[in-house]
Amino acid sequence: MNQNALTQAIIRQIVAHTRCAVCGHHFSINDVRVIGRRENVWAMSVSCRECRTQALLLAAMAEGAMQSLYTDLTPDEWERFRERPPVSVDDVITFHQHMRAYTGDFSEILEEPLPEE
Repeated sequence: MNQNALTQAIIRQIVAHTRCAVCGHHFSINDVRVIGRRENVWAMSVSCRECRTQALLLAAMAEGAMQSLYTDLTPDEWERFRERPPVSVDDVITFHQHMRAYTGDFSEILEEPLPEE
């Protein structure tokens, strides 16, 4: 199978099994765009024509089988994070220590404030 035919087959598979996480609309072939490949993992941008949501979908191929992961990352976020090093144990420990010492309101560090109780 040539590369273009393989790409189209994968996109058809994605379209058949994936709906928009926001509104539930079925994607069409034109809503999916391959934005990167690394070995057996493909990164695709999906755009919902119904609610205009954009998201990232990762598809991993292994011996003829495909497993996809639909994320809430936008294609721009994917580009920003894909070259970053993995989160290390030291990163987790540092974050844990910071959170343990944090005495403020989480609304101060979130983009959207927490709802009033």
